[in-house]
Amino acid sequence: MTSASTHIPWLTLLIVLPLAGTLLCLVFRRMPAACRWLTLASTLAVLLIAIRLFWQGPTVGGWYGFEDAAWIERFGCRWTLAMDGISLLMVVLTGFLQVIVTIISWHQKKHAALFFSLLLLLESGILGVFLASDLVLFYLFWEMMLIPMFFLIGVWGHGPRVHAAVKFFLFTLTGSLLMLLAMLGLYLLHGQQTGDYTFALAALKQTQLGPWEPWLYAGFMLAFLVKLPVVPLHTWLPDAHTVAPTAGSLDLAGLLLKTGAFGILRFAFPLFPAAASASLPLLAVLALTGIYYAAWIAWRQNDIKRLIAYSSVSHLGVVLLGMAAGNVIALQGSILLMAGHGVTTGALFALVSMIRRRTGTRELDRLGGLWQETPILAAFFLFFSVASLGLPGLANFSGEILVFAGTFQHNPLWGALALPGVVFAAAYILRMVQGVLWGTRPPGRTWPDLSWRELLALVPLAVVTLWLGLYPDPFLQPLQEPVRLLVEGLMLAQGGMP
Repeated sequence: MTSASTHIPWLTLLIVLPLAGTLLCLVFRRMPAACRWLTLASTLAVLLIAIRLFWQGPTVGGWYGFEDAAWIERFGCRWTLAMDGISLLMVVLTGFLQVIVTIISWHQKKHAALFFSLLLLLESGILGVFLASDLVLFYLFWEMMLIPMFFLIGVWGHGPRVHAAVKFFLFTLTGSLLMLLAMLGLYLLHGQQTGDYTFALAALKQTQLGPWEPWLYAGFMLAFLVKLPVVPLHTWLPDAHTVAPTAGSLDLAGLLLKTGAFGILRFAFPLFPAAASASLPLLAVLALTGIYYAAWIAWRQNDIKRLIAYSSVSHLGVVLLGMAAGNVIALQGSILLMAGHGVTTGALFALVSMIRRRTGTRELDRLGGLWQETPILAAFFLFFSVASLGLPGLANFSGEILVFAGTFQHNPLWGALALPGVVFAAAYILRMVQGVLWGTRPPGRTWPDLSWRELLALVPLAVVTLWLGLYPDPFLQPLQEPVRLLVEGLMLAQGGMP
């Protein structure tokens, strides 16, 4: 195995460590306490490796890590992992959020060993998606994510959890099968042209696609747009969020949705630059539709968890708008917003779970008075709510302002149409805050304030939210080179000068 920066295969370790933790949890399945500590140790190890790679900086060529080894050579498949600035940011986000998920889920009692093993298996699959540079390897990890999330929703969820799990499975699987067909078409086309049948991303970028390009691009994009998700392919997400356990909701909002956006940037745009360039106006329409439609539906919700789920669809519409703008500023904003959304929305889902445990409900018309009863919990809820609506100085604002600036630079009309979406976001978020924090406290059980373990989960999320909002430069620096190359590819496909 070769590596661009070191003899230690750090990228492989990132994937193998949680996978090993999964197996150990199954071995010690009759010892739930041991499984909790194994999960915490595995997730912390992943986070520490991710931080090490972040601080060491890129090597010559701009890679933070590159590993390549023989795998299934007969079919042109190799174990190729690559970390550029975009995947670096997503890997750090994954490592950070999985530690928080483990802390939040610490008292899980129902099939605890299996629960924690699935969390680790999910982490391994997500990390593989962010690191794979071979299409078969990428597809393996893409499908690997589906299995643990299906069971987390279907077994540990509540309400109509089986229906939601099956809906999530069918939507994702349908998109995945279309992507598989496109992958095989690209593989055969490249092999016929060069005699080299390979799934290597770098080699496949050189394929002469001809009239097949729009069809192959559509196969990849449908899979990624389902996972993002965009309207009208979004209907699985609110159902999944509504019934999922806290860990499932946090991983869905914070990480799984980001794999769709990442797939567009890592695979769809670089492999099919001409088709991607031609599709940008359509992506802008889908983005604008998602921003306003999801915001309107969020305004109409009474279940605060479902409201936050629709807010995710609206926020990811802004992410897609930045991709549609296709310039350096907007794309950097999209990627930064992906990180900010993962942290702030993940925190809100965690807080909703804490509120429900105290009050027994998530319904706005049955809540109120939280500010008087649990001031620390209420302060965190207010903080992450205003971060979600894009208050200056907090995480989402730095990403959104770059997206809007880049969009106005590319197409002022798109920017003018998108900007009022900020007002819609403020409307449904402030309605939620008013209903939860103030008003008359309904009669019922005692509402204790945050425990030390809940604070241990929320304080790091608050620190990162402030860091992303006040000083995002350390997170933007790694994005400059990969985003520049991506924009150059799109502009060359348009016949312009990069």
